[in-house]
Amino acid sequence: MNMIEILKALPGSMDWMVWFRLQAFRRWIDDAQFRAMYFLPEQLDLSGVSHVILSPLGRFFALENDASLYLFKDGSLRAVVPPETSLFEGYARYLKMLPPDEADCLGLGQKPGLPPVLLHLTAQEHYAQGRAIFHRKPSEEHYELLQAVGVKYEGGYIEDGCYVALFQNRIPVHAHAGALAGYSRTGNCNEFFLNHGEIDAGLEAGLIKAAESRIEHAKKRGLAAAAELALRSTEVCLPMTCHPPFPLRAFGYGDLVPLGFLLHALEQNPGDERGDVGAEATAKLRAKVMAGRQGKLWSFHTGRLVTSTDSVLMLQAVPDAEAIEALEQFADGEGGYYPQLWAQTAEPGRMKIVDANRHWCQPDFATTCLVRALRAEADLPAVTSLNYLEERFETRSGLYFANPYLVDWALARAIRLDPYAKGLRQRLLEEILAGMNPDHSFGPFDVALSTSFAILALSNLGYSGRELKMCQLRLAEMIERRSGAWPACTPFYSTFRAASNAENDDAANAPQMLDVNGCRHELWLYSDTYQTIATAVAVSALSAPADAERVDASPATKVHPRYQCRQQEDYIAAFALPAYADEPVCGSLVQ
Repeated sequence: MNMIEILKALPGSMDWMVWFRLQAFRRWIDDAQFRAMYFLPEQLDLSGVSHVILSPLGRFFALENDASLYLFKDGSLRAVVPPETSLFEGYARYLKMLPPDEADCLGLGQKPGLPPVLLHLTAQEHYAQGRAIFHRKPSEEHYELLQAVGVKYEGGYIEDGCYVALFQNRIPVHAHAGALAGYSRTGNCNEFFLNHGEIDAGLEAGLIKAAESRIEHAKKRGLAAAAELALRSTEVCLPMTCHPPFPLRAFGYGDLVPLGFLLHALEQNPGDERGDVGAEATAKLRAKVMAGRQGKLWSFHTGRLVTSTDSVLMLQAVPDAEAIEALEQFADGEGGYYPQLWAQTAEPGRMKIVDANRHWCQPDFATTCLVRALRAEADLPAVTSLNYLEERFETRSGLYFANPYLVDWALARAIRLDPYAKGLRQRLLEEILAGMNPDHSFGPFDVALSTSFAILALSNLGYSGRELKMCQLRLAEMIERRSGAWPACTPFYSTFRAASNAENDDAANAPQMLDVNGCRHELWLYSDTYQTIATAVAVSALSAPADAERVDASPATKVHPRYQCRQQEDYIAAFALPAYADEPVCGSLVQ
């Protein structure tokens, strides 16, 4: 049967109808899932079925090379007697606007007190394109929630006195959202279109539940991946990868700091269905983290130089008042903290200072923020004043942090508990929200990591309404389908001041060579090869509290250029490094 024949075989008295052309959806949905979606019995053979039609009268089927329409009733298919008045006659006007023969899914119907509506869906390569005939342009209220079921509104146009609304539907996401709900809310799709695209309270609640289910599902998968990484890390070394400038070769370096992020994520979620496996992974990982300490603090890589920067990151997972107090050895006496200790000659526990690393010998803003946060949470007296942070807000960056949202997270942690920091919290909140992408993600590069740290920063600033939930949903969509991990990223960097000579001048435009404030720097990037940090931070971000029933205000602020850099190198050269690379800093500062 063709589409028009199907419509002519259905009685015009039906309040609604939706048909699906099975062949179009089999690329995304197999027969077992299709049966589950529409509660079809196992014994029903779908191999010869061309269309499934849902209606208030039951489920109808059209078969390949068969001129009859069948109603599934009492476990068998029964041929339908053509009605006196068909659906085709009642919707002929709308079917001229959107021809049914072109549809892979067609829905039509009418609610009491409202005009008729028609939905026309065609399958594309990666999604389905939908057009719906409404009596007017929808208000778009609560439309951000459509993301929960893989639907995106794309505007519309007027035709023959009606409004034709355009929608994009990611069918795999739509089907997955239904599966997570046990297909208990499939009627909500009909209700949305019968409402002419208006989301009422019932639909809003259903979409919120769909969002929460998808976020929770991604978090559980992420936790399983995190537990697996934790166990692997106790058996073999899983370092980050350092990428120095050409012609030097990449090498593994940084096996401790990723474990701090990982342990924090696992201990933040102790009571899930991972059971004994998760508890074992967490216990073994904690033991490895503690075994990596030198005295009370940590280095970036096992056995290397202890630094305050690495220690504050590790202490997020294992906060200890004595260890936090030990960070005072890095204090500059004016509220800031040096990233490491140094000396003019090689000494235990100190970096030997040379011209190439001389700019490392100054207080690091991001490290200072995290020390301040740890002291506040441990009820230790504040050393860094709020004024110290306010004065450096515009130039905030980290000497080793390659992502602006990682710095924002550190600052948000620093002012989270400060009763006098309301103004600074608002400034930071507005800047972060202004940089949010239209799809609720953050950043042009390392988008998953940027989104994770932006969510954590916003949460620390007290922002916990619907918009944050939508950001979490977008982050959940970035999970890798097979591994349950999040994409690899490059959270850290370091630079070495290059010598000024003719040979070096010729390499000025070489990759990973930066010219900042009159100083040329070699850029070394540290990638999260095993996706440890990416997965851990994503799980932590998905664990942040967010109430989708509460709608927070989104202040309109111009996007700061730091959030618009297309790659790490651009951000580091323009915003991260300049605060540390002034010519006086490249001079003779020695401790």
